[in-house]
Amino acid sequence: MRNTFSLEEILAYIECSRRSGSTDIPAFLDSLEPELLDSVMALVAENEEENCLSDIGELAADGSPVYLVDERVKLNRHVAQSMKELLGYTGVRILMDEEDSLGSLRVHMVKAPGDLEPIIPWKPRISIAGLGDVGGTLLIGLRLLGGDEVGTIRIFDPDENKLRRYELEVNEISDGGPMPEVIVSSYQELLDCDILIFTVSLGVPPLGTDLKDVRMVQFEKNSAVLLQYAKDAEKAGFRGMYFIVSDPVDQLCMSLMVNGGIAPERIRGFGLGVMEGRARYIAKELGAYRDDLRVYGPHGKGIIAVNSLSEYDEEVSDNLAARTEHENFRIRETGFKPYIAPALSSGAIQMVKAIRGEYHASAWFDGKVFFGARSMLSEGFTQPERIQLRSILPKLEACEDFLLSFFR
Repeated sequence: MRNTFSLEEILAYIECSRRSGSTDIPAFLDSLEPELLDSVMALVAENEEENCLSDIGELAADGSPVYLVDERVKLNRHVAQSMKELLGYTGVRILMDEEDSLGSLRVHMVKAPGDLEPIIPWKPRISIAGLGDVGGTLLIGLRLLGGDEVGTIRIFDPDENKLRRYELEVNEISDGGPMPEVIVSSYQELLDCDILIFTVSLGVPPLGTDLKDVRMVQFEKNSAVLLQYAKDAEKAGFRGMYFIVSDPVDQLCMSLMVNGGIAPERIRGFGLGVMEGRARYIAKELGAYRDDLRVYGPHGKGIIAVNSLSEYDEEVSDNLAARTEHENFRIRETGFKPYIAPALSSGAIQMVKAIRGEYHASAWFDGKVFFGARSMLSEGFTQPERIQLRSILPKLEACEDFLLSFFR
């Protein structure tokens, strides 16, 4: 059975379903460009005579992916679940469970046939660039959580003693069960992997610094190193994914795309997990914890908290967001720089979930900017977690504008 289709074919199928009453999607033909409209209408007429679009219907009935291969796709390697996404709408609104939902029809959108190939293979080989506090702790987390789903983990550091220490100690973390092997690598060997994790942290402000957002201080230096890694990796033939952990996560992801020329679907930022973890801890302190708590946006200034998707309270949520945004400073007041929770909650835990194809917290490209929200990598395609809480849409859009302001 055929499973790849053009935009015209999928739109024609939806229009035929709409006419038959099998879907309640609103009329959409008037929004199409004249040339596209003519092609769709020709296919509608043909289908009414020969039922030539039956493959799409059978795939939808089985819940199987329908692949849209078209150079006009705005969100590459994305699972569209609304008409707006099919027609090129981008931005944070794709997080909303829209009225024009495609229902059981899951359209996996790619720009070209070559994009159908998986980016992350089974048991991906991982490399960690940067063995500082965050990189070392993340390595431990991946060893503990990777099980039989993560392949080897390559590490590199100019300090040979540090490198040898981590090779010995982390490989000695064992209960006899499957755990990914840690391998000491040269710089060039580090770039031979499926996932390159960037944890380099330069210019970390000292304790006691009087700054509103300590993370942004690191942007210039970390961005320069990241771009050099990407340049060397691409030259060496790397075609996998970049997992960014260094601060500021969201801006570094955008820089890698804008200044490094890396396709956005190959980039993911891992800074949101610790913000959700902190929000959950603070909510418990306040006696306001709910299982369906969520956070959205950047790792740092501008974070949006939702105390509960089902019992949303704006006042509680705003207070939670403010306290979560400044939790970084509460930890620094203890005399220590916070890196344990970021390395584990944002890094190891969420990365393993991403590799397993589970919903996880990360920053991914919404067509405008890298925005933090839950999603899953479904067969290598980004599938956002859709919510019905439309009252927070203005906050999401304001946060998106804030992140875009760094690149205007």
